[in-house]
Amino acid sequence: MGNGIEGKCMNYILGWGRRSLPFWLLILGLVTCIFPRSGFCQTSSELARVRVGDATEVPAWIADREHLHSVLVGGRRALMSDPDRDPYTRFELEIRLDGVSLTRGGRVVLELQFFDQGAGLIDPKLQFDAASGGWISPTRRSSYTRLNTMTERRAWFEFSVPTNAPSRAVVRVRVAGMQFLRGARLLSDASADEWALIKASVPRKVTPMVSLQRPMELVTSAGVDVMGDRNTLAQSLDAMNDLAPLARVLGFTSIESYVTWKRLEPEREGEFNFEFYDAIVKRLAEYDLKWFPLLIVGSGYALPDWFMHTDENRGFVCLEHGRTNAIQSIWAESHRRHVTRVLQAFGKHYEPMGVLEGVRLGPSGNYGESQYPAGGNWGPAGGEMHIHIGWWAGDMYGRADYRRWLQSRYRSIDALNNSWSARFKSFDQINPRIPERIDSKAERLDFTQWYTDSMSDWCEWWAKESRRALPKTRIYQSAGGWGFREAGTDYTAQTKAMKDIDGGTRLTNETDSYEQNFYATRLAATAARLYGVGLGYEPASSHTARGVVGRIFATAAANGDHLFTYHNNVFDHPMEVERWLKYVPVLDKRQPPMVEVAVFYPETENQIGDAAFRHLYAWGFNPVAREIRRVVEVDYLDERLIRDGFLDRYKVLVFAWGNMIPADVQKLVDEWLRRGGTIIYPSYPRGPQEAIADTAQGKHSAKHATAVFTRWSAGDTGKGGFHRFMGDAEPPELYGEYVASVLKQVGGLHPWTRAVLEAERPSRVFFSVQPDGHALVLNYRDVPAKVSITGAESTIEPYGIERIKLPGSP
Repeated sequence: MGNGIEGKCMNYILGWGRRSLPFWLLILGLVTCIFPRSGFCQTSSELARVRVGDATEVPAWIADREHLHSVLVGGRRALMSDPDRDPYTRFELEIRLDGVSLTRGGRVVLELQFFDQGAGLIDPKLQFDAASGGWISPTRRSSYTRLNTMTERRAWFEFSVPTNAPSRAVVRVRVAGMQFLRGARLLSDASADEWALIKASVPRKVTPMVSLQRPMELVTSAGVDVMGDRNTLAQSLDAMNDLAPLARVLGFTSIESYVTWKRLEPEREGEFNFEFYDAIVKRLAEYDLKWFPLLIVGSGYALPDWFMHTDENRGFVCLEHGRTNAIQSIWAESHRRHVTRVLQAFGKHYEPMGVLEGVRLGPSGNYGESQYPAGGNWGPAGGEMHIHIGWWAGDMYGRADYRRWLQSRYRSIDALNNSWSARFKSFDQINPRIPERIDSKAERLDFTQWYTDSMSDWCEWWAKESRRALPKTRIYQSAGGWGFREAGTDYTAQTKAMKDIDGGTRLTNETDSYEQNFYATRLAATAARLYGVGLGYEPASSHTARGVVGRIFATAAANGDHLFTYHNNVFDHPMEVERWLKYVPVLDKRQPPMVEVAVFYPETENQIGDAAFRHLYAWGFNPVAREIRRVVEVDYLDERLIRDGFLDRYKVLVFAWGNMIPADVQKLVDEWLRRGGTIIYPSYPRGPQEAIADTAQGKHSAKHATAVFTRWSAGDTGKGGFHRFMGDAEPPELYGEYVASVLKQVGGLHPWTRAVLEAERPSRVFFSVQPDGHALVLNYRDVPAKVSITGAESTIEPYGIERIKLPGSP
């Protein structure tokens, strides 16, 4: 013990970690330090050490000192950096450790000592020598999250030493996410006992830095493995050790993890095993967090190995190539019994435990969503499978169901032939065809309607089975994609179906762009509000601090009930953490928006052609709708919402793309117009709007199909008004400017709507009028925005939100 290790161990055990260590680990640490033959304290030795000390200046071992300050915190000096202001990069403090003796091919442990104030994730990288390679990331880490405990803590990171590293080197360390650094040490390889001590030092009982007065479901992930089997439990719990308490500190209420069939029933049918998820739930309880699982039965990566070898394994088959994939066909009746069995077993085991904040459904799709196979490649056992955006109706069960649907619709083959201009002798001759190869408009409409309705019916059945299994639990459907018809996602049908089970819909398609999020989610968000269904949002993958602010604004503006993000989207960047903590309280002010303008969502056009939605970043509906949103907040109404009577809630209907509309829907729009509504119509397509008859009721003549639009164009609008833009279709902002000019002249709009229409603001500043007389305002720019509403000025920080009182409000 003459080498000083005894004192270091005692200092660690009795000083740094004493507030959070389990008693048994305290005793273990004391015993192994007193009796070193155990090897616990003798494994690692100190290779280098630096500390801040008592000086007011930033120490010399810091390479870049411009943005760092020596501050007093917790009674001692520590290094604090300036706030991060770039959402795309992180500030990294750089430490220089001179004359470090290295063992080539060995391992070293970096220890960072810090005062734990604030929240976030500490992320270092290390360079042993410029000649031996670039910056490398840790192979192992523990105690690396800042949890605002206001105590002294240590973070450990293990690095592999390159085989070509010098035996004696200048080691550089760059650290992102660090505040209040006390010092650093580089240690030789550490023992399992030492790692266990560091791991056990991470607090489990922490205090949220933010909480809502009007609670809602704030959900994130915490490192629980997604695709693996039960053997990944240890690594999942290890990840949760640091990430779960940080989620709690940041105000999240529950943790999402994927619940796969293969983990629940791994060996054979009828033998359920809940050990994996029981361990997850038990650990979450230690952090006062609830569980919000995603339930997946039919996706490829969720299938048990034993099931893959049975005759009931019936995957989708694409029409394009005639190839199958592992995602189970929604038309195979045998799959339904497995879904029911799994949901019942899950509900029976977990609902009585009181651990669920809610569940999300994964009825189909690659990841577990309410759609057909589209993107990604999560095959069984981590393998690849045939998957692409396309038409997945080629299996024998799908073909049979299509024929049944057509026979029910037309009753006779002669009626079908008349509608399709076809010559089939029987329904048995008919097979699903790729829509792009179909000449008959009626046939294409029939196929796409059957294809879409099949997924809607499947998801509704899944939701009802889930409610039977979980009668007391909040349930959300998972709706992704961006409206392209191959996905089969009918946002309004799926949302409406959740009303019957008192459930909700979670939109899984958000990004870093507020505008893209708006036009990808607005139809379902509108439907959720109109049908009285719970509303939640999820990013498709990653986003920056911009997305944090934009997504909070969208949730507050839509009066959302549920907000999910993957943990790295908030934890990893200090600016993400800062914006989250600052703007989550805006959710306390969420209200149903006051919207008087609707945009027609051209679902029939979407089924007939590809131009409206098929290509997310190509010409179609979204760029035009985006320009309208830049003028005023709008809702989206498709044919179903208009048929259900919701058009009467709006004063203006704006068309953005396409010229095809079902005849019965056009009739409802015409009646609304004649009662005093206002229609704004684009210049493209150049021709008149065409009313599409029900395919089972015959065909309209061309003159009859355009008669209503011809009357509108001639001024025959009753008490309403029809305005058609005659300018160029490109750039789309020309139409946005025209919509703004018309709206400013429309009589009957609420004074608050008119106030935001006439407000002075730069581009990429968005308003949402709230019923309590405030405008919720988002500045989605990287510079401050000056906003003036009827002469009252406000300046909003970059990527910031503000609530501004409107004139005449109480």
